[in-house]
Amino acid sequence: MPKPIKIVRWKGAAQMASRMNGHETGFAHIKIVQGQRYHNASAKHYYILAVKYGAIQLTTRLYKNKVIGGYTMALAPKSGVLEFTALEDAEVILFAFTTTIIRTDKEMLDYFCTHAAKKSYEFNTLSIGKAMGDLLDLILTQIHERKLRNSGICHVWNTYFFHVMAAYYTKDEITDFMRPILSGGADFEAFIENNYLEARGNVTRLIALSGLSAVTFTNKFIAIYGMRPKQWLDEQLKTAIIDMARDEGTTPTLIAKELDMPPQRLNDFTHRVWSMPAGEAVRRAREGELSV
Repeated sequence: MPKPIKIVRWKGAAQMASRMNGHETGFAHIKIVQGQRYHNASAKHYYILAVKYGAIQLTTRLYKNKVIGGYTMALAPKSGVLEFTALEDAEVILFAFTTTIIRTDKEMLDYFCTHAAKKSYEFNTLSIGKAMGDLLDLILTQIHERKLRNSGICHVWNTYFFHVMAAYYTKDEITDFMRPILSGGADFEAFIENNYLEARGNVTRLIALSGLSAVTFTNKFIAIYGMRPKQWLDEQLKTAIIDMARDEGTTPTLIAKELDMPPQRLNDFTHRVWSMPAGEAVRRAREGELSV
């Protein structure tokens, strides 16, 4: 049997990633022969694994030894092992991200809120149709031309990938496929980390998206984070505002747009937590006078 391949260290965050408001994305291309293995002991991103040909056996924190054949995609959660072994010669495109479909398609988010919690988590894959296959070929070309070292291009492909999903797959297919990330029942902590910005600081919205009762949600939240959801959400929004305000030229309007909230709501938030309007908060954060 061939020796295992050298462990591949994901370089997305350092060299091939686009970072926007804390979100990162990147792509990698891996070809392995039968019996060889890819291993990442601590996956720091969500991954979509697109198998162009061959077959792999995939293991993550949520499932073990799932067989993924050619022209098929699987989703792997973060914060755990990511490992796959080639059952036959295989070619895989790894798509790492923290920005999901719900940031590019609000109709999909609303649909997910209604349907995701109605079924327990199950492992699901998606077939790679012609449109997605064409997109993956373009991404593969840019990987080999080393153009994906440009962070802006990485972010464009990230967004386009999810737009293609929304256009060429049904809502039910996407809901089932994305449940490991979006469903509070699958992994509560990962769900919170990935979706608190979608809630725009609104605890009720986050509870509705999780599909849990308010009491169950709050108890689980306090057990993990040691504070009530509202307090934690306030701290995350304050951190996000301070980080964005440090960029020269950033305005309250741009920050509100990035946080997907009306400017007035941002202004209300800064008045509540810092006792000042958003414009002054941005100025003082840029000068290093504000802290969480």
